[in-house]
Amino acid sequence: MASYQQLQNDVQNWLNRRDIASLIPDWVLMVETEIAETLRARCMITSGTQAIDAAYITLPSDFATMASIRDATSGELLELKDAWSGHWTGVYSSAWREGAVVGAVGQVCTAYRLTGDCIEFLPHPVIPDPPDPAWMPQQVLMEWYARPKPLLLPSDTNPILEQLYAVYLWGVIKYGALFELDDDRAAQADAQWQQVVTRANLWKQQSDLSGAPLRSELVSFG
Repeated sequence: MASYQQLQNDVQNWLNRRDIASLIPDWVLMVETEIAETLRARCMITSGTQAIDAAYITLPSDFATMASIRDATSGELLELKDAWSGHWTGVYSSAWREGAVVGAVGQVCTAYRLTGDCIEFLPHPVIPDPPDPAWMPQQVLMEWYARPKPLLLPSDTNPILEQLYAVYLWGVIKYGALFELDDDRAAQADAQWQQVVTRANLWKQQSDLSGAPLRSELVSFG
């Protein structure tokens, strides 16, 4: 199992420096920021069930970007709305009317958008006031790309470090080479880092379409 200690040792070996141990934690933090902004690998995907009991729900603390949100009962995907038009309404398939859970007030959220550090569900759910004990909020299944769990202790690890070790290694080496003012080595490390990130992202896209032949379906609106 890859660990933070192993990463530190490998970086010092690659750079042939034993006096940089105190600098490596800052380099790792910068790499983890780049990972959250750039890497979209399968090992980053996490999921959870969310009750729509408010119009705005705070994003998960480890959120990097959204993968999908679907109604937990019907399986219908919620539509991603833009953040500037303000449009709430639209024609939606009969699956929403037939399969989605409808609360006591008869409201179903069919779309969402990201606003600041929140998910805004659209149209806004109507929350019973006064509270109705019989009311059941709509449930959705969320999948998102999670930021890497920070490496702090020598024994710490995370799915990216374990499955895509080169992402961390080349990223930290790049910052180490920049510290040494070694432009050639920094450029080489950056090229290697971009290559492993691109391959991981591409493999995620290809694996999504693997297995049985992909079939497209026509959606009827009524």
